[in-house]
Amino acid sequence: MKIVGLDLSGMEKNDTGFCFLGNKIETKLLHTDQEILDEIDKISPDLIAVDAPFSFPVLGTWRPGEATLIKRGFRPVNTRIPSMALLVDRAIALVAILRKKYQVIEVYSAASERLLGLSKEPRKNKDEYEALLCALTGKAYLEGEYENLDGIIVPK
Repeated sequence: MKIVGLDLSGMEKNDTGFCFLGNKIETKLLHTDQEILDEIDKISPDLIAVDAPFSFPVLGTWRPGEATLIKRGFRPVNTRIPSMALLVDRAIALVAILRKKYQVIEVYSAASERLLGLSKEPRKNKDEYEALLCALTGKAYLEGEYENLDGIIVPK
């Protein structure tokens, strides 16, 4: 089982956390879409789990999965604020490319962290850690140990 976790940033100049989970665990920071695509193609994963919204709300402030997360005590960031809109636009474009070759799911790493009972060590890079949470959520998905919150996958 080969899984890639991505903690996608809204802009290419910012760090995107990347995690490969397979016979080993590797994390790194990437920046451009091309760097991300090249790393993924080297691995040819069974699944890519991305911590970024894949769409905007059709009506109102929240997508249905985000509203469920809020009811469960999580605090997703509103996709209508400008910095998040950049992230959503980047995710939509990147996921469209990735889905031509790979299975891709949307995850919410803050929920994964709590549901898996994990916490970040102070000396670890936040983006790489969140990419690891994405990969672990992808593993739960492939093992059938997940819940689908209207398109947002969280581990059980």
